[in-house]
Amino acid sequence: EPAADKKRRMMMFYKKKQQAKRRSSRVVRPRPLSDRTPLTEIAALDPATAELNGTVISLVPFGAYVDVGTECDGLLHVGQITREFFVEHPREVLSPGDELTGLRVVRCSPELKKLQLTMLPDGADSAGDDEDDESDEESILLDELSVDDELWGEIVRVTAYGSYVELGAEVDGFLHFMDHPEFVDRQGAPPSDYMK
Repeated sequence: EPAADKKRRMMMFYKKKQQAKRRSSRVVRPRPLSDRTPLTEIAALDPATAELNGTVISLVPFGAYVDVGTECDGLLHVGQITREFFVEHPREVLSPGDELTGLRVVRCSPELKKLQLTMLPDGADSAGDDEDDESDEESILLDELSVDDELWGEIVRVTAYGSYVELGAEVDGFLHFMDHPEFVDRQGAPPSDYMK
């Protein structure tokens, strides 16, 4: 069999597998399109008290689209899922077909057909903002720091290139993995092994 035919046959096999996977992950919408609530009614609700229930329709790297029975799906941004831990991709917490309760509306634009949702408790954003305002007053100003100043802090997040360190300054500091004292002894190991 010629190589071109074999390649074409393998590509068709791969495409059929992808289509089957997509079909199997489709979620049946709980309400038909004719029985949908207009976004103008959602916009009129009081965001502090109104809670919606919905079904996760699809996942994207920046969040999840949720069917709440309106004329368009609402976006649940990855940062609005939880404050307990960092969510890199919504598939860590959600999957298509999951039933969600207690959703609140963050923004609603009937003209643009956009609906933004949150799973955070009421006041979670404002409480975090208040803490930031208080800590900004006590934090070290960047103008007060100079090169080679020695600072102590707590690692708050580790990435492939190093870690972010809470120093008590206006912003978190970044410590490259090659600047870590244990790098010499642990060369080749990922930063998450020795940066904790």
